[in-house]
Amino acid sequence: MSNAVIQTNACAICGATDISDLIIKQDISYAKCVRCKVLRHHPYPSNEQISAFYTHYQSLKSAGSIYLSDDGYSVFCRDKNFTFADLGITLTDFNNKKVLDVGCATGQFLQMMQDAGATNVMGLDTSAECINIAKSKGLNCQNQEFLDHQQQYHVISMWHLIEHVMDPIAYLHKAYELLLPGGWLLIETPVTGELSTAFGSDWRYLMPIEHLHLFPFDTLVQLANQAGFALQRFTRFGSGNDSGTVSQPNKGAMDRFAKSTGSGDTLAMWLIKPKQLAE
Repeated sequence: MSNAVIQTNACAICGATDISDLIIKQDISYAKCVRCKVLRHHPYPSNEQISAFYTHYQSLKSAGSIYLSDDGYSVFCRDKNFTFADLGITLTDFNNKKVLDVGCATGQFLQMMQDAGATNVMGLDTSAECINIAKSKGLNCQNQEFLDHQQQYHVISMWHLIEHVMDPIAYLHKAYELLLPGGWLLIETPVTGELSTAFGSDWRYLMPIEHLHLFPFDTLVQLANQAGFALQRFTRFGSGNDSGTVSQPNKGAMDRFAKSTGSGDTLAMWLIKPKQLAE
């Protein structure tokens, strides 16, 4: 995080300082940027706070949950298969592709891609704890900052990653740089809208320190376009209710309604780096 952002608490997306719609979550404030409409951590946490949070990230997130655990792998694959079906992607599309998963955590998507036949799969994460777990499974990954990475790929994925980073614009431009012409950027992230507004401070994706930027759909598409990407397809899903918070029949009905109306609070995007035009 730059000193300028820390000192002025300007929006890291557009540089504006004017805010509205202040929301308090666990004594931490989120505010909507008046200019770009991104719901952001306000004020931003320090680099030290962020580093301390991710030191034991896997232990924190898997406590009392199957998230990032071996038991959660089948659920992860099920959910990704649903997303791919909505986007019109099949697992065979990854055959013989070079794939980079940014924010790979314990390597669930790396394993899924290897099983799908991707020939060269790499994962990056800034959590040493997560990387050590992934490496213990024989997965190819590094404890490295994405912005320092240099190899080129056919596919780059960012599953629930872009909301975590201080400079999402730099991540989008770096992905464009590392992708081969015609390459894919796959993003999944929370998305603000009717549901986030309705839930207010109880919205499930308000996660202090962890989630720094929560985007409205139009803003994220605009940022991707500005980085050079073309939007191939997207889907929105999720009623804002996690499993166990309401009865399963009710959750299922609400999830189906949110998806059918395009109002879901989770967004998956298939972005493409256009092939170079012939001279």
